[in-house]
Amino acid sequence: MSKQCTKPRRKRDAEWFKDKVLLVQAQANGQVLQEEELE
Repeated sequence: MSKQCTKPRRKRDAEWFKDKVLLVQAQANGQVLQEEELE
């Protein structure tokens, strides 16, 4: 049972990690664009 439970959890963590990385990258890109506009 425990082995079956770890697989979905690991997959969900990987997807959550990807979403968080994309979100951080989008925020970083947004900050860079805002800085360029201010100059």
